[in-house]
Amino acid sequence: MMPDLLRPLCADEERGDDATVYSCRPRLTHVGWHGVWVDLELPSAGRDLPPVEVRVFEADVQVAHRTIDVEVVPTALPDHGVEFTQWFHADCLATYYGVEPWSEAHWRVVAEQLRAAAQMGVTMVLTPLWTPPLDTAPGSYRPTVQLLDISCDDGVYHFGTDRLERWIRLLEQVGIAGVEVPHLFTQWGARLTPRFRMSVDGEVVDRFGWDTPATDPEYAYFLSSLVPFLKQWFESRIGLDHVVFHVSDEPNEHHLESYRAASDIARPLLEGARTLEALSHPEYIELVDEPVVATDAVLDFRRDGIEPAWVYHCVAQDVGVSNRFIAQESVRTRALGWQLWKFGVKGFLHWGFNFYYGQLSVCPIDPFADTSAGGGFISGDAFIVYPGPDGVVWPSLRHRLVRDAFVDLAAARTAESLLGRSQVLSIIDPDSTLGYDSGWVDSHTWLERRHRLDHAVAEHLRGMGRDRVTLVGARRQTSPWDGINDFGRTGIR
Repeated sequence: MMPDLLRPLCADEERGDDATVYSCRPRLTHVGWHGVWVDLELPSAGRDLPPVEVRVFEADVQVAHRTIDVEVVPTALPDHGVEFTQWFHADCLATYYGVEPWSEAHWRVVAEQLRAAAQMGVTMVLTPLWTPPLDTAPGSYRPTVQLLDISCDDGVYHFGTDRLERWIRLLEQVGIAGVEVPHLFTQWGARLTPRFRMSVDGEVVDRFGWDTPATDPEYAYFLSSLVPFLKQWFESRIGLDHVVFHVSDEPNEHHLESYRAASDIARPLLEGARTLEALSHPEYIELVDEPVVATDAVLDFRRDGIEPAWVYHCVAQDVGVSNRFIAQESVRTRALGWQLWKFGVKGFLHWGFNFYYGQLSVCPIDPFADTSAGGGFISGDAFIVYPGPDGVVWPSLRHRLVRDAFVDLAAARTAESLLGRSQVLSIIDPDSTLGYDSGWVDSHTWLERRHRLDHAVAEHLRGMGRDRVTLVGARRQTSPWDGINDFGRTGIR
């Protein structure tokens, strides 16, 4: 009964001199609260924009009517300036739609979901060069979605990149520049190895995996061929600065010996490449090159004099910090954007763009009936888009909120370049309380601050003589909760 899935509505459009009117008739699927989310795409440069009216009908009865005045700021929003990576689960798409991995049907679905990721502000995705050894029950394997062709003849490894090249072209088409390489060792301890599919002396086999220790000499030999090849290929294709590698995930006191042993194998091979690692314990920072710090662990790192350049949140960050759970207030999700701007963060990571399995990938789930990975995670953690019919992506309310968080970030960057950092802070953080775990305000206040920021930028530009719209910028928004009391069970979002 919580709002999340955004099913597309057909709307009748009427254009006039005074307003553009959109009328829609949603099909109500249950008795209770319903919401309508309106995405407004602003016109091309220089066009005036009259008020927009939205009318919602149930049967033939109008249950909602809103006139939206839109103010266009006469400057372009830049890129938000943060590397935003998502763990993309290509195997979940093959399973849900019942298609063969990397068949044409699979590629079409993957393309649509990558496009939806880019629309949310994502700049990098986990790329299945081999099936990522993540969220998998020990001893079991997820469906193989390996992009890399691997062969071994007389002990010499060779690599083919036809599918990988197609993936990179697809990323370029949708506007995603970065690649996150799967972890080189298993999750939560780096004790074992991923499984690789390869041709060995002409026979296709699965090699390595749960029965192969991380320190296995043959695996070390394999990595000595694989990692240099990937570094050279990515450097020539997209530039190595657009690629990040991982050893394993979240090393802690239980993993020190195994993680250090795996790192000793991988790090010499990774010299010159970027290596990130999720980390919640500052005492182990010497083990990693660049920590990706859980937002509820930032204070621990600050006590050690470290301001994290990368942060993440997931199911464990369930109290007191921003996240994207379905049951959270929308402003708690959107708050991330200005948090990232205030603390100069370079990167943000989330693990669950489209994880449609139960926890540890033990079974497929129906994301329209189960939003919690079989009860393993808080609803909303595992995925942020829904697999619609025929491969069409249906977004969630949270997809739009995360998008708007990164648009807030871009707006703050724009304002800082024009007004200076102190003035921006005086608008979006007037009490100097904004933190990862503090400075919470209601949605009305948040949107009013965003409007004041836009207005300050517009006034500054008018003072510079730029009073015509040159490019589409930010939009004024009403509160996501406006209209609920006025319109009963149908609210305009």
